[in-house]
Amino acid sequence: MKWIYFSMGALITLFPLLNFKFQVFRGLSCHFLHHFERVAPFTINLPPLFQKFIQFYLTDFFIAALLIALCFMKKVRIKELFFNSHSRYLTLFIFAAFLSILFSNFSSYYLQYTTLLNLTLAFLGFHLVYFLYRERPDWIRPTLFAVLSVAALECLIGIGQFLMQHHLGLQFLSEPVITPFMDNIANFVIPPDKLFFNNLLPWIPDGHSIILRSHGTFDHPNIFGGYLAISLFISYYAYITSEKKWARRLLLALIPLQILTLALTFSRGSIFAWVLCTLTFLSLGLLKKRELTPQVRRNFLKLTAMIGAGLLITLLLTFSFMNDRGGVFNINAQSFASDTHRLLFFRLATLLFLHSPLIGIGYNGFALFPYGTLAPELALANPTGTLSHNIYLQTAAETGLIGLSLLLLFIFSLIRTSLKRRFTPLSLTLATIFLCMLLIGCVDHYFLAYSSGRLIFFLFAGLFAACTAADGDRRKMVKNS
Repeated sequence: MKWIYFSMGALITLFPLLNFKFQVFRGLSCHFLHHFERVAPFTINLPPLFQKFIQFYLTDFFIAALLIALCFMKKVRIKELFFNSHSRYLTLFIFAAFLSILFSNFSSYYLQYTTLLNLTLAFLGFHLVYFLYRERPDWIRPTLFAVLSVAALECLIGIGQFLMQHHLGLQFLSEPVITPFMDNIANFVIPPDKLFFNNLLPWIPDGHSIILRSHGTFDHPNIFGGYLAISLFISYYAYITSEKKWARRLLLALIPLQILTLALTFSRGSIFAWVLCTLTFLSLGLLKKRELTPQVRRNFLKLTAMIGAGLLITLLLTFSFMNDRGGVFNINAQSFASDTHRLLFFRLATLLFLHSPLIGIGYNGFALFPYGTLAPELALANPTGTLSHNIYLQTAAETGLIGLSLLLLFIFSLIRTSLKRRFTPLSLTLATIFLCMLLIGCVDHYFLAYSSGRLIFFLFAGLFAACTAADGDRRKMVKNS
């Protein structure tokens, strides 16, 4: 069984580098579209950001292979995997999403069902992590430490992309091909009278004013920012629990590097969630100091100073760019325009929910929906096919009250279980990571819409659930003995 745990740990560690997609059903995807164009109740005009082809990722095959291996070895029962106290809500969500498509305007667009299969595979990731790590919670700590090695590599890639202002040629690590001048690329504009690092970088042309945000090996800087925020909390855990001086010295360099790279994503939602959750992490650690060893308490104080120093260094290096981007809050036209668009998508999601409050407009239908049927002035409200930038509103709009309730019940089941368990640095770390993801979900949609985003959310949610469940199992054994 050790190779199963090693494989699962490898997935959690390496998934940022395995973001390869395979459009092997491109012809079938075109057939689905042509069929839908003939029978659709409205004129079809696929927006540019809508994924038009059936695609599966390398990580999807990884998850499916692990499930098949466990079933073949008879190490897992289907009921235990899909209908335990947490996973049953995700399983029921798949049925709710299927019904939402079946009774929607997109029921004859078969691509919608394949996107639901992509989501199902991400849910399987949660099921497998929860099942395996609950049985062997001692594997959680080494898995988290392994994540830091990839996070360090991602920091180097992200900083390199920002300094070079294009991709680094690491496509074998699933780095996207990016330049600041591509269509639909994440960038921002600095004033024409300002220079990029005062022309200290000779490969940057004069007058460079369109600044590329760091992507790492992810599809978008916001996803990269969410990953870095999570990796920072793992670094906190490693620092306060490590007994080796050399390890803490490495983290002394890694934590400021992670903070700097997070800033270079210019992902305001991730930065804001990281700040709030860092304050929560440090506050709880200091308030619960009686439950920690003296060494861990001292490390908490050192960690606080280290974070402060890393934040100060980052502000000194990036303040000008942050100011041009618009800061965390609205201070210029760029950030104001971004937030105006978000508010529009929030409004559209609310209108779609009210249009079909019980089962929604159909899973994956937000970008396709003919908004002109709601009100004539909304006909061109979302021409590019952008999503709602909120996982809760997105779920409510597409799967209605049934789907939203199941998602919230899943979240509540994890939180409720954790509140009943004992306080440890590991449980605090995983709970803070989960809280951080929930906060980011209020202002972005990638935890449900992108393959890498779904893996971030459900793999780390699985670790959180496994940790709290293992603590509960230990308490029962002690009580019974």
